Amino acid sequence: MKSVLVWIANAMGVILVLPWIAWSKIGFLFKTERPYLGSAYTLAMVPGGLGMTLRRAFYKYVLISSHWDLSMHFGSVVTRPTAALGRRLYIGSYCLIGRCRIGDDVLIASRVSIPSGRHQHRFSDPTQISQQGGSFEEIEIGSDVWIGEGAIVMASVGSKAVVGAGAVVVKPVTEGIVVVGNPARESGKRLTVGS
Repeated sequence: MKSVLVWIANAMGVILVLPWIAWSKIGFLFKTERPYLGSAYTLAMVPGGLGMTLRRAFYKYVLISSHWDLSMHFGSVVTRPTAALGRRLYIGSYCLIGRCRIGDDVLIASRVSIPSGRHQHRFSDPTQISQQGGSFEEIEIGSDVWIGEGAIVMASVGSKAVVGAGAVVVKPVTEGIVVVGNPARESGKRLTVGS
């Protein structure tokens, strides 16, 4: 019975977000992400279970990959439609997710930022900072990762790693490592069952 209700809720979510999905796809045809971003930010502000259902349906149809078990809370946004989200992904409130690939069974606490790398903005010419552009890189978050409250992740994180609350990741994190601080540094290894 529960699975039938979930299916019905997801189907209703798709119907409700069809205008935002269509608007985003039209933008993609014209090589602009503005309609997508407007839709994503609008849906981020819908509270409660309705908001979670609408975000789940929207991202399912506009991202490279997303799944019906996505749990994305109030105020959180995926800022790049090139993102790929894994299964059983939990994203807390007020997160910004850029160009990235996130594995399965990842927990992302609230107020986490995963921008599209460290070089989104150039600043070598001090008189024209707004015109200098930048480059977007894809950040990879492995499976079974936990990212703590307020972390900023600007480099890839290996599977089974832990990023402590408030950590600023500027270099890749190896699989199974726990990192903390600013800049993030290794503080230990994650224990596995049976060790």
